[in-house]
Amino acid sequence: MKNVYIAHPLRGAKPYTKEQCQKNAAKVTQICLAISRDFKMIAPISPVHAFSFFDALECDQTQVIDYCHSLLEACDEIWVFGDWAASSGCLSEIGMFVREGQGGVSFCNFCEKTGKITMKATFRLTKPAFQSDNSGKDDLVEYILDEHKRRNVVA
Repeated sequence: MKNVYIAHPLRGAKPYTKEQCQKNAAKVTQICLAISRDFKMIAPISPVHAFSFFDALECDQTQVIDYCHSLLEACDEIWVFGDWAASSGCLSEIGMFVREGQGGVSFCNFCEKTGKITMKATFRLTKPAFQSDNSGKDDLVEYILDEHKRRNVVA
């Protein structure tokens, strides 16, 4: 069984609201259910659920991100959903996973209507590749920068 970290914005775009947090948490629940149904060898690891005891609007985000980074260390891959390019939390999670240089990073779409997950782009990263050649990392960075431009997100 492969542990896959599910990165999805929780607070959404500013101004942050309780309703937006609830809507995003519900999406992550649907995503995890779809993974458990359609990807039998994947254990979805959801920080949104793992740290739901925090109030997303009131808590210390630094502490939450530290917890997320600790959870990432136990994962083989990270699957990224939602408007991740505008989420400082998602970008931090991707960055931490890339720095570790182990596993895969997949950018995914989730169709709420059909309940299906599709992979838009996948990057395989391994520590030996980072030591001799940064092509995997460079491709991922290029993808992230292109998505920022495409979505008109200011980094």
